[in-house]
Amino acid sequence: MTTPSGLTSTEPTPSSARSPFTILTGLIDRPIEGEDENWMLDLQLMHHYLMHTMDILAERPDMGMSPMRQLVSGNTEPNADLIVAQILEIWQVEMPRVAFTADYCMHALLGFSALHKAHREPETASALRTSAVDHLDKALVAYREHGGPTTPENADAKFVFTWLVVLFAYAVPPSVPPIDAITELFLLVKGIDTILAESWFWVSQGPFAPILTRGFQEAITLPPGGYTAPDGMDFGLNHLDYMLGVDAMLLDDRRICSLILAELKQIYDSVLRQQGQTSVASILCFPKMDSAPFSQLIKRRVPQALVVLAYYCVLLDVLDSRWWIRGWSARVLRDIMGTLPEQWQSWIEWPVQSVLLKNQAPIVLGTSEQLGLLV
Repeated sequence: MTTPSGLTSTEPTPSSARSPFTILTGLIDRPIEGEDENWMLDLQLMHHYLMHTMDILAERPDMGMSPMRQLVSGNTEPNADLIVAQILEIWQVEMPRVAFTADYCMHALLGFSALHKAHREPETASALRTSAVDHLDKALVAYREHGGPTTPENADAKFVFTWLVVLFAYAVPPSVPPIDAITELFLLVKGIDTILAESWFWVSQGPFAPILTRGFQEAITLPPGGYTAPDGMDFGLNHLDYMLGVDAMLLDDRRICSLILAELKQIYDSVLRQQGQTSVASILCFPKMDSAPFSQLIKRRVPQALVVLAYYCVLLDVLDSRWWIRGWSARVLRDIMGTLPEQWQSWIEWPVQSVLLKNQAPIVLGTSEQLGLLV
């Protein structure tokens, strides 16, 4: 059974051994023992999922209209509307059906719905986040105990469970500084990517096949009509190869940064080439290679690694209209600005302009006063 670092026990452990999920949610209250069963709230969360949250998973182009109303109003092309309706049916019908077959999947569904409900109802957000994290704690424990090897019978449950965990991890307010939080997300997503690879074949034969056959890479996409690549993205990242050589680095550190940079270039090229058909998954499931060495460079605050991370923030910002990831790119980039030594600040001028100052006139970074205004 695959047990990636993010999908292991949530029992309290020494800090060095805690899972990414435990670290990310460490400051959110857990319910008192004996008060963590609330069937009425769970019914409310399932209702909220069917009324609202499934739209998030379906990536509907117009959240305020049903597919039929969009078609009648002329907001979508007929073929596009049929595709939207097909994807929506998967999350409306198949997702609950699968959740009823696996406790870990049901807890993940209710947990993500609780976070979405907290987003929409700020007056009860604290209690809803407590419920959300409690459900995910239970989901991860249930997965560890009952997930078992990937089979045709459980492949769908594992597929949707892992995707829900990714979205949940971005949606929950992090309990550690942004730079450290993103490294935990890298580790979590890498484990999840492994499970997706194991279940891919069987999922492609079942009811979730449309999501995979349209690519996972295409079914979950950037909105074609509303996406514009950040100004300057077409210049590429080749100048960062030079950046890796301007200062002394351990050979292994430079090798790791070069490999991550090469992967980042591929995603940038994809965003530019496909213009609106770039997958959410391809941006979130970064890096594809083992993320642990790069995460260690970031935790050590190696300047070159932080610069590469700043350019990844531009990709995250492409997804910023989605509530579950809103503000992530800006928070991480501000943390990088406050961490990088002065002589490295010029290397992140373009990410800062693209993410933090996209609605303002260009400025030149470099002075303490300017940095103070942005942090």
